[in-house]
Amino acid sequence: MGRVLQLLNLLVVGLVLISILVVSGLYLWLSKELPQLPQSLEHINLSLPTEIYSADGERIKVLGERHPVNIADISPDFLKAIIAVEDSRFYSHSGIDHRGLIRALITNIRTKRIVQGGSTITQQLSKNLFFSFERNWIRKIKELLIAFQLEATFGKEQILEAYSNQIYFGNGAYGVEEASQIYFRKRARDLTLLQAAMLAGLPNSPNNANPFVHYEKAMKRADYVLKRMVSENLISGSEKEEALNSIIDLANPKIESNPNLYFADEVLAKIEKDYGKEFVHFGGLKIFTTLDTRYQRFALRGAQNHLEALAGKIEQKPGSGKLQVALVAIENKSGAVKALLGGRNYSHSQFNRAVSSNRLPGSSFKPFVYFSAMEGLGYSPATVVVDEPLKIEIPGSKPWEPQNFDEEYAGKIVLKKALLKSINVVSAKLMQQVGPDKVIRIARKFGIKSPLGKNLSLALGTSGVAPLEIASAYSVIANLGIYNEPYLIQQIEDFQGNRLYEHYYQGVQQFAPDTLYPLLDMMQGVVERGTGRIVRRMGFKHPAAGKTGTTNEFKDAWFNGFTKDISTSVWVGFDNNDPMKNKSGKGLTGASAAAPIWVHFMQKALEGKTRVKFPVPDNIKIATVDVETGKLPGEFSLEKIQVAVKNGVDLTPLPEEEQEPEDHTDSEAENLSKPSD
Repeated sequence: MGRVLQLLNLLVVGLVLISILVVSGLYLWLSKELPQLPQSLEHINLSLPTEIYSADGERIKVLGERHPVNIADISPDFLKAIIAVEDSRFYSHSGIDHRGLIRALITNIRTKRIVQGGSTITQQLSKNLFFSFERNWIRKIKELLIAFQLEATFGKEQILEAYSNQIYFGNGAYGVEEASQIYFRKRARDLTLLQAAMLAGLPNSPNNANPFVHYEKAMKRADYVLKRMVSENLISGSEKEEALNSIIDLANPKIESNPNLYFADEVLAKIEKDYGKEFVHFGGLKIFTTLDTRYQRFALRGAQNHLEALAGKIEQKPGSGKLQVALVAIENKSGAVKALLGGRNYSHSQFNRAVSSNRLPGSSFKPFVYFSAMEGLGYSPATVVVDEPLKIEIPGSKPWEPQNFDEEYAGKIVLKKALLKSINVVSAKLMQQVGPDKVIRIARKFGIKSPLGKNLSLALGTSGVAPLEIASAYSVIANLGIYNEPYLIQQIEDFQGNRLYEHYYQGVQQFAPDTLYPLLDMMQGVVERGTGRIVRRMGFKHPAAGKTGTTNEFKDAWFNGFTKDISTSVWVGFDNNDPMKNKSGKGLTGASAAAPIWVHFMQKALEGKTRVKFPVPDNIKIATVDVETGKLPGEFSLEKIQVAVKNGVDLTPLPEEEQEPEDHTDSEAENLSKPSD
């Protein structure tokens, strides 16, 4: 028996020596990569926050701006609560909780990845201060070594104070003092037991337990914290019950009204996905974006002024809320997003309509249908189509009978004029001939990424897209076939100025310039003589092209257009999909609801800049044709239109004896007086 005990003792001593040697070896191996501890943890509490900057140098958002306080100015109830829920053996361990570590190790081995850290408060502090937030074994070892250093260098009270001033509580609150002010409008030293328990429950899941959004979850989490405090003998059962019966006195959420925050929110969503939320919020990063704050102000001013003017004209149902707006402007040559407005007032709604694909584009989608026909069927802007009543049989469903906006039919008409008038029947016929699969493939090459329904009604824009997508897709047309992935972040630096990321743009030539220019010319016609001619009536002089969009029952209104330099998409509508109609029942179209906002923005954005024409590819000829025959005008031509077609397209008219004069009851002006959309 004695011999066995002696062997066990030797084994334990051996394991201890091996552990010491392993830890020492790891320390020597990684020591050069470990950061130097500061003389005081107060210096850590003043670490630089993460900052987001616009392209013109304005700081548009700050993350992790802390207001550190001494431990004497923190409620003792909070200190007890955070220890109970985060590290119950805080005062007895030397930086590592062996039980928690073994439990986490077993879980990680089972799952074959790091899903639990078993981290103590000291380890969490070392992680928040020094390391990236990737879940890997090397980082975990470094975290343990620094935790040992922290425990050997500083007292428990100093570590707890630093931790309380560092952790994130949600709603932009870093540190307990900031959290106390945001959630309860009081100092950290004045927190009640229930308030302290609620705050202590937030760092584990600051979004899911956010009391402003998920009050019941926050209260359930606070109850759990109080139970932990009882089980650790930090409070009595009666104190717990008294706390649960007290009034929480939650403050009203304070929301900023800065319109730049729509853009900043999208930036954060992207980099949190790439780098992880902890690294972004604790890393002291500098994020340089593409936003032009002047453009953003132009967008907001134009949107608010026009929406206020519309508010007095439309009939608003109870519960509709205010008319909403989204605007996105993209620099064509690079894909840089220069303006992104997600709503009329950020303080009233943080929902970002500019990036949400839940609204139907209506006729804004038609250019992709027309281009698919030109690509797949060899059509040109001079190709003659017939606008007539149409019934399409759908197997297993009722026949589809698309209706024109003005419920009139033009008969024989060239493709360009059909787009100018935004004729639904023609778009439906093209979709039927080309097929939804082909149109979807083309739309993808333009950068449309939202799900698109494989049905014929897609011809009329019946699948939701985001304004950001439409602006980007139209920029491909402006670029004569070059696609630049839209981007918001130019570069990211760490707190030491090292560059972590830089955007390099390189356009992809998706379509040949001479293939795409005829579509561009057709869309210029929309602005000059078609459904978008309000742009010219409002005094916009720059060469421009675009397309209106209005959905069924006037639920969505769009104007999407571009110049040589900028592509801008504007959407207007109610969040609950109520129709936009005035008191006489007349609906708001893309021309009346969205185009004026587009014009105001583009006028301001291009103020003082040279009017630049779109370049015409060498293989393109400009010709005037008969609207009904698509050929060069003849004796019986009553309406003409200028088209851009590839060299080689035959525009020679038929022999005179084969031409038949047709009875015309409407002049061109009358035809355009009721623009279809």
